[in-house]
Amino acid sequence: MNAKNHITKACVIGAFVACNSTLAFADDLRRTVSINDHTPTVQEVEDALFPKQMEEQKTECSEIEKAGFRCQSVIPKSSLDSVQITFARGSAKLTSEAIEFLRSVGQALQRRATTWKSVVIEGHTDITGNEALNRRLSVQRADSVKQYLQTEFALNNIETVGRASEKLKDTSNPGSELNRRIEFIPNW
Repeated sequence: MNAKNHITKACVIGAFVACNSTLAFADDLRRTVSINDHTPTVQEVEDALFPKQMEEQKTECSEIEKAGFRCQSVIPKSSLDSVQITFARGSAKLTSEAIEFLRSVGQALQRRATTWKSVVIEGHTDITGNEALNRRLSVQRADSVKQYLQTEFALNNIETVGRASEKLKDTSNPGSELNRRIEFIPNW
């Protein structure tokens, strides 16, 4: 396909493209995949973090830019959320289940090292405890995951963010352990 066809195709992609203006997407519009019923395979983690359609869009933009044009396509964020990486109330210590899950995450990030620029690890809490404590605890949780991935898989460019109880997974039970979790967001 020649550059002109790519440009035409890029201009009609729809909600993710602005041909003469800049589009910005709110963080909460990202595509989140939850893997909650088992320790995932490395391929399942890759598919969650790096969806095929987003990768195709990134490749298409790259080709447009190689042709000397500016691609205005906004590649939406994707993320992986799991209740397999949960924590005891008031703790940032990784459980054995969390470590099993993180092995797949670490291997997937290593295999796709050329795809991502950085990864944000978001820590979350339930609503028990005050806001300041929950903020600090959510950062500690994200930091414990970051430390594991850096130590075991030599991964760099990992950022951590504490979300406290801003984004509850189980809104019907705000004190649920499902809310004490980690989310991974790759930056392409």
